[in-house]
Order: sequence, then C-alpha cells, then structure tokens
Amino acid sequence: MLDQLSPAAPARVRVVVLPIGQIKRARFLSFVERLQPEHVIQLGDVSPDGRPNRNMFSPLAFPTGRIIYDLTTNCPSPSHLALSPFELFREALVIIAVADALELDYVPYRGNHRRSMNSNAVPTPESNIRHLHQDLEKLRDGYPKALVHQVLIFDYVHKSDSAIPEGLIAVPPPEQCKRTTMKTIMCDISSMLLAELTTLAKSLQGLNTIESPKVTQGHWGQSGNVWPSGQSADMSRRNSVLSGDRSMSPPDLNDRGNVRMSMPAQLRPSDPCTTTPSLSGRPNTPSYGPESPAVFDQIVGAATSQPNSFASRFMTPNLSRDSSRDRVSVHGFGPGSASERSRNIGRGRVGIVIGSLYLCAGRWNDAIKELIDGATIAKKNFDHLWHAKALENILVGMLMLAWTGLDFQIPQVCYLSADKESMAPVHSSEPRSNRLVSLQNLVILLPELTERILNLYARSASNTGEVLPQLPFSETIIRMTKLLAAVHLAGSSLSDEVLDSLVAGVPLKKKPNLSTPRLNIHPSRLDITTILFRTFPSPSSPEQLALVDRITILGGIASVLGSLGYNRKKATVVREIVTVLVPGLVQARIAGAAEMGVHPAAGLAALATTNGKSNSAIGLDLGEGDVENGVDAFLNLLNQVYGVVISKTNIGETVPKDDSDEAAIARIIHDASMRSFGGQSLKIDVLRSCINLSEALPDFHGVLRFTADLLRTAGSGVAPGPRSEDASPSMSREEQIRLMNNISRTLGAATNLGIKDLAAEYWDEFLVRGIDVETLPPSRTPIPHTRNELPGATAVAASKETNPFIHNPFLRTPDPGAVDRLLIAGEGAAFKVTLQNPYDFDIDIESIKLESTGIDFQSAVQKTVIGAYRTQILTVLGTPKSPGQLKIVGCFVKVRGCRERRFPVFTDPWSPQRQSKIKTIGLATLLREKPRPVITDSNYSTSPLVMVPPKISTLPLLVIERQPVVAIKSTTLSQSAVMILEGERQRFSITLQNMSKDTPVDLLLFVFKDSTQEPLKLAMSNRDSSPAELYEMELLIAHKQALRWVRKDNDKQVIPPEETATFDMEILGKPGLTSAVIQVNYAYLGVPHAEVQDKFYTRQIGLPITVTVNASIELAHMDVLPLTGNIPSCVWALDEKVKMGDDMTAHDYCLLVLDLRNTWPSPLLVQLCIDDGGNIEEDILPGNTSRIIFPIRRIFFENPTAAIPTLDPSRQRQFVVSTGRVSADSERATREAFWYREQLLKMLNGTWTTKTGPLRTGNIDLRGIHLSQRIVDTIKVDDIGIEISVNGMKRGVSKYQVFTDTFSDLCVRVTNRSTDTVHPLLRIQPSIRNLSHTTSLDLNKKFVWNGTLQQTLPCLASKETLEIAIGMTALCRGEYEISASVEEARLQETPENTIAERGLRARASTRVLMDTLLAAKERRIWHSREPCYLTVTDEDDE
Repeated sequence: MLDQLSPAAPARVRVVVLPIGQIKRARFLSFVERLQPEHVIQLGDVSPDGRPNRNMFSPLAFPTGRIIYDLTTNCPSPSHLALSPFELFREALVIIAVADALELDYVPYRGNHRRSMNSNAVPTPESNIRHLHQDLEKLRDGYPKALVHQVLIFDYVHKSDSAIPEGLIAVPPPEQCKRTTMKTIMCDISSMLLAELTTLAKSLQGLNTIESPKVTQGHWGQSGNVWPSGQSADMSRRNSVLSGDRSMSPPDLNDRGNVRMSMPAQLRPSDPCTTTPSLSGRPNTPSYGPESPAVFDQIVGAATSQPNSFASRFMTPNLSRDSSRDRVSVHGFGPGSASERSRNIGRGRVGIVIGSLYLCAGRWNDAIKELIDGATIAKKNFDHLWHAKALENILVGMLMLAWTGLDFQIPQVCYLSADKESMAPVHSSEPRSNRLVSLQNLVILLPELTERILNLYARSASNTGEVLPQLPFSETIIRMTKLLAAVHLAGSSLSDEVLDSLVAGVPLKKKPNLSTPRLNIHPSRLDITTILFRTFPSPSSPEQLALVDRITILGGIASVLGSLGYNRKKATVVREIVTVLVPGLVQARIAGAAEMGVHPAAGLAALATTNGKSNSAIGLDLGEGDVENGVDAFLNLLNQVYGVVISKTNIGETVPKDDSDEAAIARIIHDASMRSFGGQSLKIDVLRSCINLSEALPDFHGVLRFTADLLRTAGSGVAPGPRSEDASPSMSREEQIRLMNNISRTLGAATNLGIKDLAAEYWDEFLVRGIDVETLPPSRTPIPHTRNELPGATAVAASKETNPFIHNPFLRTPDPGAVDRLLIAGEGAAFKVTLQNPYDFDIDIESIKLESTGIDFQSAVQKTVIGAYRTQILTVLGTPKSPGQLKIVGCFVKVRGCRERRFPVFTDPWSPQRQSKIKTIGLATLLREKPRPVITDSNYSTSPLVMVPPKISTLPLLVIERQPVVAIKSTTLSQSAVMILEGERQRFSITLQNMSKDTPVDLLLFVFKDSTQEPLKLAMSNRDSSPAELYEMELLIAHKQALRWVRKDNDKQVIPPEETATFDMEILGKPGLTSAVIQVNYAYLGVPHAEVQDKFYTRQIGLPITVTVNASIELAHMDVLPLTGNIPSCVWALDEKVKMGDDMTAHDYCLLVLDLRNTWPSPLLVQLCIDDGGNIEEDILPGNTSRIIFPIRRIFFENPTAAIPTLDPSRQRQFVVSTGRVSADSERATREAFWYREQLLKMLNGTWTTKTGPLRTGNIDLRGIHLSQRIVDTIKVDDIGIEISVNGMKRGVSKYQVFTDTFSDLCVRVTNRSTDTVHPLLRIQPSIRNLSHTTSLDLNKKFVWNGTLQQTLPCLASKETLEIAIGMTALCRGEYEISASVEEARLQETPENTIAERGLRARASTRVLMDTLLAAKERRIWHSREPCYLTVTDEDDE
C-alpha cells in the first residue's frame, strides 16, 4: 500500500485486493506481494479496447502515461467514499479477488459435504472454479461502484481442454511464470479499466451538476451504505461486466456449516469497507449477511439487483423531490442569469471530475486541459471549492509529467493574475517548454499556489453547502506541505530524485543537514510548519473525524515535522496520536475480540522461553577424588585489579566472621566504593572466567564464592524504597537463574563427594529490611491507663453510676498504634520480618530467627522461600520470659548454599551518595593507607570519599508483668439476643472465666455501649438544636441508660485463676435500641489500688447483644381542657384528693385527656398515678386506643421564663438560649412550655402490665407530651388572680340573680401570687349579654353604678390579696355580664438598677439579666378567667 498522503495520491487508482474462496492468510499475503511490483503500468503496454464507444481513454493517445495502482486489502471507509466524486481517487475502481489453486483440490467449500461423502463422486477443481465464478457475480453485487471485478487464481495451471469462465484469470506458479506474466495480467486489467472509464465519463457528462461533499456532524456512519439516504437503490456499475444469465437468487444456506475450519473470517455487508483480522491465520473476505458467513458464497447472499445507471453515482441525495424540480424555467435565460450561472457551475464541475478521471488514467496532458477549463469556469462563477480542487489536480498533473521526464508548461490559471506569468524568472533565450525552467518556475510558484488553494478552500465556506470537510482539507494541507518539505530539503529544487520520492516513495539518498540555518532556501521550514499546523484537527469538534482519519492526519503531520527536523514538535504530535489512539484501540480490541470469540488479552505477546544453553559455565561431572583447592590468592589479586566486589573469605578459616553492625556497614561502604570504579561488563566477564576456572579445577569453594561474587557485583547494592531506586541486577534473568542453579549443582556434587562445611557468602547485605510486632487481637491488647483513671480505692466504685457526659477512659477501644511496642511476659508475640530479594530467582531460607538484647527472649526458627524480585514478609514467633526492656537488633539467617550469619535491619532506603568533587580516580584511592587531607568547608578531612552510611534500625519493646486472660463463658441470654418491650426492664446474667493458670483478676470494670448513644450524641452536636431538645437528649443518655450493672452484695470483685464469676445486668427497652455491647475491663494490679504507680494496663472483652424492642403502650394524643361553671360530682370523683364540700372551684382544675394505644398483640392493663394520689386503671385491647380523662390541678410556676437547665457539664455556661435568630417572645414561650411540661410530668406516672402470657411490666413513656401555647394558657395559674362576686355570695359561683331597682354590692378580689410587687390598675367592664359588642356597652338607663369602673389600686405586694367593692343597681330586666382586668400601672425596676443596688459586677448576673429581659419588656395585663353573669328580674315576677 502506497502513501495515502503523498502529493501524487490524486493520480492513483485504488485497487482493493480481497480473498475469495478458501485461502490461507500466509498464501494470500504472498499473492499480494507478487502483485505489488507491477503496480505501475505504462499506457504504451496496454492494449486499447476495440469497441469504438470505449476509446475516450485510449492508451494510444498518450503512450508515455502511466497508471499507478494503489493495491490495498482494505476497503475505503465511509468517510472517504462520501467524498467521491469530488476526490475520485478515494473510491475503489478495481476489485481483485485472489483465490488459491491449491484449495481447489479439497472438498468444495460450497455444497453438501454429507452428500459428497455418501456418493462416489470425487470433487474436481472445475466445480470449485464454477463456484468461484458465482462468487464473482456476488462480488459485483457487493461492490457495484467498482468498474472492474476480476478473480486471480494463483498457482493454477490452466488445461487446454477446459475453459475458464469470464472474469477469472489463471496465474501460474512462480516457477512457471515469465517475467511479463504478472505485467500482462495487470495490463489486461488496465485495458478493462480504461474502457469502463469511458462509460463512467459519458454518464458524468450527462449530468447537469455534481454536488459538493457535505460536512457530516458526529462520527461517520458505520454501515456499509456510504451514499446518502435513499440513494443506495440507484447505485450502479458498468454494463459490460454484467452477465445477463447469472442468477440473483441467494445460495443455499443450509450446507454452509460443513466447510473447512481454515476459512478466513468474512466481512459484514453492513460495513463492506471494513476488514477484521482473522485469528485462524487467514485473511478476511467480504461478508454480506447479518451474521459472519463461513464461506465465500454467503457474500451478498441477499443482495438485490441494482439499476445500471451511472448517473446515480453522483446524484443529489434527495431522491424524493417531485418532477417539477427537473423542469427548466424559460425565464431568466441569457448571460448573467442565475440559471446560466448554475449551468456553468455544473459544467465546470463535470469537467473537473473528467479531468480527475484523465489524471487517474495516466493521460495527464488531457487531464490538465480539462482541469484548466473547469478551473476557469469555477473561477468566473465563484465556485471556490471546485476551483481549488482543479488547481490542486493541475499541480498533481504537472508533477506527474515532470516525474516521467516530459516537458510541461505552467497554465496561466495557476497564477493569481494574468501578469504573474510574465513575472516568472524565465530567460527569454530559452524556450518556455524547457523542463528545467518549468520545474524552477514551479518551485517558485509552489508557496503562492499552495496558499491560494488553501485560501480558496477556506473561502468556500461563504457559499451555502460548500464547506469542505475536515478530512480532505487536512489531507490536502499535508500533501502540499510534503511537497514543500521535499523542495526545501532538496535546496529549493525539484530534481528527479525528489520527484521519485514524491511519486514513487523512494527515500532520498542523502539527507541534508538541518542543524545549520537554511535562510536562503525557500520555502522556509517556518513557513511550511505554519501551513502544516492549519491541518491540525480542532479539539472543539472531534466528532467530525473518524478515529482512523484523525490518526492518519496526525501521523501525516508528524511525518512532515520529522522530515523537517522538528523532533520536539513531532514528539508533541505523536503524543497526541497516543492520546487519540489509546481509547480507540481499547474499544476496538474489546469489540473485535468479542466478535471473534476470544479474550481481549489474547493479543498480548507471550514471554519468550529460555533455550537452556550456556555460554560460560561448564557442567560439573565429578567423581570421588576430583576435588582440588583453588588458587584463591591468584584469583583474589585478579579481582582486585579489576575492582570486582568480592567477599573476603577463604576455605578452612577458623576465625569466625565479624557480623557486627560496624562490620556490615563497612562491607556495604566498601562494596559501594568498588562498584563506582571500572566497567561493569568487564568485571562480570572476569568473574565468569573465575567461575570457569574453579569449575575446571574443580574447586567447589571457588565456584560458590565467585558465583556469589558475580551476583554481588551485578547487584545494585542499594536498599530500594517503595518508589525509589531500581535495585534490579545488571544481567539477564536467564543468567541469574543459571548462576543459582550452578550453586545448587555444586552443593549437590560436593555432598556426593563427602565435602562438608561448604558455604558461600550471601551476596546482598540488605536482606532484612524491617522487623515489627504484629498487633495483638483486641481481646488481648493491653490498654494503658494512668493512676488518676483508677475509680477509687476499691472496685466497688465501678458499680456506681457515672456521668455519661464525662470522659470514661475505660470505654475506649484498644489503639494498636499506641501499644504496638508492648509485650506481655510469658505470652508469645508474632514478629513481621521483611525480607528483600532484588534478584530474578527464588532464595531458599533454610532457617531464620530473631536476635535480641535485654531481657531473656526465646525466638522460634522459621524457614521460607523468597520469590524473585520482591519484598516478602515472614512471621517469626518469640516469647519474652520476664518483664523489662527488650530490643530486637537483627536476625540470624541461613541461606541455602551460604553460611549462617547475622543480618542487621535496614529499614530506610539507601543508595551510595557520590562525591561531588573527585580529587583522585582509580583503585589507588581505596588502597592507599594515608590519603592526602582535603579541605571541605574550611575544615580538614582525611577521607577521600564522603559517603553517608546506611542507618541500622532496631525495635525497642517494653515487656510488662503477666496479665490474666478472661473469657465470657456463658450468658442467660439465648444466642446473645433479647426481645423486650418499650419501657420494660429485664435482667440477665453473664459468667466470666479467668483462663490464666497463675494470674488472678483484681480489677474489674463494666462499661456499656448501645446503638442509641451515637445518634443522640450526633444530634446533640447539632448547633441548631434548641435547649429543650438538648435537655431531652441529655436526659435520655443520663437517666435512661439501656444497660446497667445490678450489683449484689455477694458479687466477687476478684476472679482467681481458672475460676468463674457471675454478674447480673439489666436492660431497658428504648426506641431505636437494636444492639448493645457490654465491655469488661480487667487487669491484675498486684497491689492495692492506692499503691498503684504511674501506669497500669487493662484488657477488654466485649459481649455484643442483639436487641429487638417492640412497641407496647404509645401516647397517641394529649390535650388539656379548661373547667368552667358548675362541675358535676362524677368528675371530681376521678381525683381522690378532691373531697366533696371543700372550698374548691372549677378554676383550680382542668381536664387532662390522654389517648393511649396498645400496639402489643395482647391486652395490657394501664395504670396512671396522678400526683401521688389518685390511680386510674384501664384495660386496653390489642390495637385499640383508649381515652382517659381526669382532672388535674392547674399549675402555678413562679418563674416560667427561667433558663432551661443542662445535664452536660461541658454546656453548663452562664446562660443558654436557643441558637439562631429567635425573638424574645418565642424564647419566652419555649421556656414556659418547657417548665409547665416538666411540672405536668412530675404529676403523672404510668405503668402497664400484661394480662396474658408471660408477666411483663414497664413504664409508659409520657415524655412525648408536647404543650402548645393554648394548653399552657389553660394549665397555668396567672400571677394575678381576679375573682368577682355579688352581695358577698359564695366564691366560685359565676351566676347571680338580683332584682331591678335594688342596691347590690359588686366585690372584686385581686390576688398577687408572684414574688414581685405589682402596681395594679383595675378596670371593670359591665355589658349586656348576648348582644353585639357595640350594642352591649350601651348601658344608658339600664345599669348604674356608684363610683368609677377604672381605678388605680395601691401597690400589691407578693402573696397579698386586695378586695374592692362598688355599688350597682340594675334599672331594667335582662342578663348582664361583668368582667374585670388588672393592668400594671408601671414596670418594675430595670435590671441595671437591680445589679447596681446589689453591688455586683457588671457581668456577674448576666443570666439574671437575660431572664429579667425575657420576663417583662412591657406592662402586663391580666383578665378574669370567667366573667360574672348577672340575671336581673322584677321583684313582682318572683
């Protein structure tokens, strides 16, 4: 496949090569390779068509022309086909189907395989050839727009006695082919193509106009129909290739399953221009069914015949227009009219398309002529889009003429004006047809012509529907910039080498030096890149380009930038390609793999296996007595000269190695210094030679030693961090594994020969990278406490109720971070040892144990295998024997093949820090004894290399005294679950057992947690909660705890070893209680509580309980009603404290209404206790609601505006008011409702008892009572009491009877119940009853009185009573109503004066000030609760 973005791409003919029939992928690709060398056909070698009506593109007219075929195995995408015929070269004009003759001898891929097996007929190649011919007919149906359809049967030897159907061409095997065989076949195909181009051109000439390509919003369609909607039915193909007698019926689909499994995957008809790679190793062939067919005869199985009109290829997409649009108006004819301009535009466009046909046919002179005419017409009619396309094709035609070595002349239409041509630097002595002069003029014209073409494309947007899509615009710019870049690289010239590079893709032999400035070469690189970046796809509209097209454009940009030497810009574009390509590839891989039935990861390359051969090692084949001692001194000297990192060990050593921390750090520093000198590869080669020598001796000790030294030298010698240095060795994985196997073989051979104590030095000093203590289980984790947290002198204090708002240190859960350095004497602990292996083979650890200092410590011995190139954690057990300080300092490790040695712990990452200023180089720096002092920061230093040593880590631990282990042995709860009713209390017991054998428990504390605590605490933290709501939540937490310990006198506070103790608990049914936990904190102090030192430790166990709380009695509704008038005795009988005959009135009582609902499925007996006096019992059936009505005494509260209290000490401030913007009246009402509610709740107490089933009893939650302002006004007793009586009658009577014209006394009694002095103003208001307000006040000649109805009374002190009497006389009969009110004449003293008189600080009584401000801000007024009703009659009437 040629370069699709080449400047010569518009002059090529696209040929799609497809597999047909049964063919293997490898053979298909080999056949395509045989066609590639013959992709350029000279017209002089093509035989002309003998038919007179097919000679428009006769090759005889221009024998020197050439047809350039672009052979590809992929169909053009829909986005490319949509640009035809504007860019006709994008369309596949030739379809070549490739068949394999070797497959013709096998079972036919069509027909019934079972029928072939049952019959004796042998399948012949002739039947398969007939099948191929039928497939060719379907191929013509599948690709109707192609002009030529041919089937090439490769490696087929044609017999003279048999005839090959038309359209099938036999290609002999390569050994029987002549030099001109493939060329002759391509020439025959070219002859057919030129003949069919005539039909296509004549059909184009019959068109009125050709539509411009349209800009498609969003992605290009994925269906195979690349034509607009409604036009696919009119697609055509040439008539000469149609067989009149071929059948259009689909083949039999039932016999297609019995085919060879090697058939390639087919293409789908919905996307005939998309190919999918096959997993069977064979190429793809087109598919024409809704499902992927198995054989080629399924292609276009359901295709229908298409009309044979070529005009339908380029018609407008709208086929539903009526016939009136095809009529030509007789008005407006003549030069300059709209219809004339439209006809000229259409004629010019047709000419341009004809010119592009000539361009593809190799007749470039005729193409330029047609394009000149079309460009002239387009220019005159302002058809900018087609004008630019004509200029572009003219430029391509001139390039093709120059490539073939022919003379050409630059047309005048290419210049901006007519005078431009004369301005070209052409010498008058030379003819204008001189090729070199024309090339030079073309080079000069190229920048201007390129800019003109691009500007015309841009100006085309001004015409409606003439906007050039992004794809052709971008590809045009890339083709132009490739041409300009080639001219620039050639030094502003178009030589034959440059033309070959542009047309044929031949790379330039000598690339210019782009690092030097090229100021005198035009066009410059800056100008080219300026033009090039105009093609960059806009990120604002990425949907306009398909993914493949976008990547192709970006690849073209990167190619041009790379040829110009802009590597950084090219990298930017390549990064953009990756950004665009990655999501597409991921999706394409998933979709393609799913379509093929494989996993998406199946395309990943597998790792290559090792062949097992060795280049440097010699296998050990030793017998007894073949062992000799190596020459260690010689090899040590050799390694020292080359700076090899070696271990200082000799065979038969009696002095033990120094494995202290200082020695380990010294070895690390020495090895790092040795690695910093010399060549790494040279050192490795030296060690390989030492290994070979030791194996040849044989010297087992030398083999182990130098193998370990080779691994040490190749290693990095660093302690890598999680994301720091690369610690991988500088040798291949295969060689590392071979070296490890060499150690194993050597040890095995030495063991067979009886050699003992043979071990090497381990090659990595950073084997141990960390030691830590594993966290104990929560039930065994000790929790530290201070002496101040101990609850008193004895454990009895633990049973007392504590304030839940005060921090309880025994309620917290164990913190692993605070106790991870804590061990308990006599109890085993698990240590996590981190081991590293930076090599690519496994390390076999034969034994590892911990090393400690301090108290006596016993470590277990473990073994493990460390995987290749990883950090691995191993658990090693250890037990401290006594309390005290313990420190873990390292590990003793025995690696297979190496000696057992001590390894310190290196937790922190480390790498050698190189010296910034090197005074000396070479090994002499390390070997000299007295180095010359160097000055560093004005101080003398005697060290030539300043290297920061690694830091050794230790693990300090604290071991405490032995502690007991307590477990919950049993509980009376079934499965730790309980069902309880709301308000009910149940008791259960738990039994604790001391599991320790020698440690008692002398400290025992119980703490409780339940599911209602956290929601309440979360709600309390809400700043928007009112003080009343906070008080309710605090009350629930403080006084209604779900669990508590019921202490008995015989409860044991000490649990001896291996004994048990039982404790009683009580649970309360609360709404929202679903779970609870009883936490038992215990410890062994060993001394009395008063003698405990600074710290002690406790352990904690928990008993989780699942709680189900069911509803019992619910308060459905509550109300308070006032009592007026004469109350019957049955009402007073509800309250036993009210005795008949007492001086009690209805004003002192009110009716309380309670609606209680039984939600338990059994009848319940409800009992209400009223003010510690009367009792009311009521039976409530299941699901029923019972209303209970009884009188209660009205409540007088001296200070109803007092602040709402708080139970939380943290909230006990000077005063608490509601948060937010709350008015004083609202705050006052809230406080009154709170205090009267509290007083009412003190008067009531309710319980319930079950009447059937198990006996259950509980309290009724009456705190759901909420008092409205109306209820508060009903239930409260005012500060000022007003009572009205007539003629001294009995108090409490509201109705009186008098006679007309008689004197009566009206007595008003005022009582001050408050604690403050009041300045009263009395108002008496008589009125006529049962009349309107205005009429009722008209008492003229009806009612008279002695004195004034409004008068100021003397100051009324606290708890005092005052009576006022006035005379009155009723003048006429009727009913009268007398009411009274008392108003404050003036307010009390201000709070500031009160504070000043008391001599307090200004802020000392802030709460008093706040309460006073809430109490009264204006003068108050009190009314009589019930008026006095006066009935006046005549004395004679009685």
